[in-house]
Amino acid sequence: MRLKKRFMLSLKNSLRFLPDRQYIKIYYCAKFGGFPNIDEPSTFNEKLQWMKLNCHDPRMVSLVDKCKVRDFVEKRIGSQYLVPLIGVYNTVEEFLGADLPNEFVVKCTHDSQSAHICIDKATFDFAAAARGLETALKRNWYWQGREWAYKGVKPRIIVEEYLRDRERATPNDYKFYCFDGVCKMIQCDADRFENHKEQFFSPAWESYGDWHVSHVPEGELLAKPDGFEEMLTLSQSLSESFPHVRVDWYCIEGKPFFGELTFYTGGGFDPFHSKEDKLRDPLDRYLGDCLVLPEQARTLYV
Repeated sequence: MRLKKRFMLSLKNSLRFLPDRQYIKIYYCAKFGGFPNIDEPSTFNEKLQWMKLNCHDPRMVSLVDKCKVRDFVEKRIGSQYLVPLIGVYNTVEEFLGADLPNEFVVKCTHDSQSAHICIDKATFDFAAAARGLETALKRNWYWQGREWAYKGVKPRIIVEEYLRDRERATPNDYKFYCFDGVCKMIQCDADRFENHKEQFFSPAWESYGDWHVSHVPEGELLAKPDGFEEMLTLSQSLSESFPHVRVDWYCIEGKPFFGELTFYTGGGFDPFHSKEDKLRDPLDRYLGDCLVLPEQARTLYV
């Protein structure tokens, strides 16, 4: 697995000089073993590639910013669903000099995978966090998968309160796949950093296990959380007027907390772990049918 990740990272770096369309086709082929049909896409991953190249809604630039999206959430559904904010910083030095509580989560506003969780400030490795944040601040996330919305996001550091879940070390992630304001699927990730469990459900919490090889022991269904119906309703409200957006939540003792908005799940390179045929994964096809591409997308948002 590590060798594959190193190869894909090396491939990304070697392809940086290519235009978006060529980069996407080559990287997609490396991931799936075949080129995407971008001009007449049918699967979810193919349509996400089309969206990157054609759907340039200026609202998306603010909504993928982990700080600016808070204003959108507050106006549309209310501030009570936001994780309490501790601070926003332009540099690592500002973060290190801040008066921080004993528990917090720090991450960058413009990327993915830069989060550091502190549950005890006395033992937290600030030096390691600083190195990771410094590297992340220099990185434009757009170059990772040519996800258009990230190209103009200003890199900053955001610190939020740590959401403590009495039942597990890290709160579950609930990801609502919405299309024009209608949720079609929910992904649940439990124990992400140890014994990772992942499963997909319908809005009625019926397992899509027959379509997907989940990271969960066979026969063990993750329980529908308290607050599920509220998260479903709120997700559909937040996703109105967007062809597709994934709305992510945490739920602590039945209370939903907004996580983020994602317009390109997995960068459009997520195989959904099908064992048989990654190019014709039934879940990839189902979500592709859900995503109706806007006509003349290039001219809709100028």
